[in-house]
Amino acid sequence: MDRASVTQLLGEYGWLVLMGFAVLLFKSTLERAVEGFMVHFGRDYDVDDVVLLNGRPGRITRVGLWKTVFFLYIIRDGKILGGTKAAITNDKLKDMLIEKPLQIFDIKSLGIDNVTELEKEVACTKNTEQPKK
Repeated sequence: MDRASVTQLLGEYGWLVLMGFAVLLFKSTLERAVEGFMVHFGRDYDVDDVVLLNGRPGRITRVGLWKTVFFLYIIRDGKILGGTKAAITNDKLKDMLIEKPLQIFDIKSLGIDNVTELEKEVACTKNTEQPKK
């Protein structure tokens, strides 16, 4: 290849090389943006949800594209003494244990007198289910 053809190739396809380099450079930023989109527009976590974050009770105060902000309570002897603010990037949320407590409901409203009857009902349901083909 002579010098003129190399110059022509770089002129025509040089922008592809630069774009590839830029994509590699900003790969982590793009991954974080996708994670942020999934958390921000998903329905798993909303503002004011009460959650347990790695076993600590707290509340979600803000869900953004890049990070989610939690207010984690400090509880001793059943009393809230204060709290801490934790801002966690959305790509790190998948590595954390986030639980949403279920609402308390009255088992007797289901017509069941105690928990063992409920366990028996669940066991019967599991045993009678037909395997999917």
